[in-house]
Amino acid sequence: MEFTGERVIPGKTDPDLMNEHWARYRFAEALVHGKRVLDAGCGVAYGSAYLAESAQRVYALDFSREALGAAGENFTHPRLEILQGDCGRLPLRDASVDVVVAFEVIEHLHDWQTLITEAARVLVPHGQFIVSTPNRLYSAESRAEPNPFHSHEFEHDEFKEELGRHFPHALLFLENHANAITFIPPKVEGVRTRLENQGAEPAAAHFFLAVCSRHPQHGSPAFVYLPSAGNVLRERERHVGILKSEVSRVTSELEKLNRDHDELNRLHTKSQQEARRALDRLEQDNAEKLQWVQELQGGIKQLETDRATLIERLEETEQRVTERTQWAQRLDRELDHARQELAAIKGTLAYRVSRRVGIIRDTPALSPPDPNESAGS
Repeated sequence: MEFTGERVIPGKTDPDLMNEHWARYRFAEALVHGKRVLDAGCGVAYGSAYLAESAQRVYALDFSREALGAAGENFTHPRLEILQGDCGRLPLRDASVDVVVAFEVIEHLHDWQTLITEAARVLVPHGQFIVSTPNRLYSAESRAEPNPFHSHEFEHDEFKEELGRHFPHALLFLENHANAITFIPPKVEGVRTRLENQGAEPAAAHFFLAVCSRHPQHGSPAFVYLPSAGNVLRERERHVGILKSEVSRVTSELEKLNRDHDELNRLHTKSQQEARRALDRLEQDNAEKLQWVQELQGGIKQLETDRATLIERLEETEQRVTERTQWAQRLDRELDHARQELAAIKGTLAYRVSRRVGIIRDTPALSPPDPNESAGS
């Protein structure tokens, strides 16, 4: 399961952030010995498994099946039972547990009031509700933008007032990730602490942690948790070094990107120029082709005009030829008729001449020649 910022994952979360969450379970350890405990909003249940070391029974509850799947794979204990459910409707009977812990959960809920009422319902009369949440004022100062996973964050007085509606005895602790100086001998035989109390400032606190009960509570010692990776200055210096290295790397990459960007701009400009020249050539070619097409269209139009004229002249010529053919045929007929008449006249003349010169003597009288026979001979 990957760390998204919604819930912490041991081994995948920044050490400082991880220590803030571990410290709350270390704080609760002294209050759960031999008791039945509900860890509401347990996430991957790393803290639930830790509390199970000293508790009688721990119920680890979360709405996310993915988180509970990771819990079952990585954090198990004989006295730990994993439950899937809603923190606004706890799947437990009334007065069935001695302690309810809900660390960094209430701010994630839209109906956050139901977590308080449900905790009061499942707790025995002398039970304790241990709940933590970030200080809204600190979150606003420390983040560039609101946490996208939070629905409602609290200020000190509002948080105390809301808890007091169901738990008359609510003691609020201010949780801060502070610097400390340690003196550790080779063999530790005890711990002596000195906590300089300069007055609690709720508005400046990083987180609020409340121990709530319906009955009076006794004792409120300050709690100091110093993890093995708790040297904040060292961690911050390490992070600063990492950040500087990262900034240097990012700057180098940015410079390379700028160079690449400049080169791309140069190539882009060159490409634009070449494209412009190619486009100009194409436009010139198109203009020449358009002119050629226009000239061709003009030629075609002239050819069509000439063709129409030729067709008209051809039709006129054909008409004249037809008329002349008919005229010639008429002349041929008239000529034939004239020939026939001429032949008849010639025959008649010949006959008359013969008679007149005495060629025809005692022969039987001849009939005048048939004009049709003369014409055919």
